[in-house]
Amino acid sequence: MNKHDELSGTLVLVHPQLLTDPAEKKNQIGIIASAEIENDNVIVSFGNDGQELFSADALLVLKKPGSIHFDTMQDHLKMTTKDFKDLLRVGMLANSNLTKDHRQAIEIARDNPVILAYSMASLEEELGLKQDYSLGR
Repeated sequence: MNKHDELSGTLVLVHPQLLTDPAEKKNQIGIIASAEIENDNVIVSFGNDGQELFSADALLVLKKPGSIHFDTMQDHLKMTTKDFKDLLRVGMLANSNLTKDHRQAIEIARDNPVILAYSMASLEEELGLKQDYSLGR
């Protein structure tokens, strides 16, 4: 039993600024099929376009809705009204239990770098793997 099975079914966005993209999936939305985090292998399904292997830092996931909301409110004076409203919408969609709402939130974020920065983080970051590296483990 893989300890990261809870990731299966999670919607992800392939990082828009991915440097090496042999699968040519940059900026596409997929669903995690399986993950072996200890080997940094995440298999993402793209429906009829098959499955591809990525590392956790190549994939973006929605941040927790509370975090999106908090950061949005804290920085609202720094952003345009449209970005502010879009971020509130993304936070609401991220708070839903419906996959289609999560997909819509990612689609809104994908097309706007400001919203992307506030609402999505790398899978590596969300799993807390980044800190582990800095501790020399």
